[in-house]
Amino acid sequence: MPTLTKVSMNLTERDIKNTESVRHLFHVRTNADAVSAALGITRSLGEMVKSGSELLIKNKNGEIQKILIPGLTDDE
Repeated sequence: MPTLTKVSMNLTERDIKNTESVRHLFHVRTNADAVSAALGITRSLGEMVKSGSELLIKNKNGEIQKILIPGLTDDE
């Protein structure tokens, strides 16, 4: 079992709603699990973008859109 470290956070109502939404999307039991999932996804995507990959999404009409994440582009 991995070593656990307790982290205390002050969250806004918006943050709580986002956490609950992630919890339901990923079918995890706790808000801590939701935050962990979100951090893992963010880390993976960030590493991919920093190594030169692009994030692309195909919408329901078949159009490809590039996803820009603030802080991960050289433009900013």
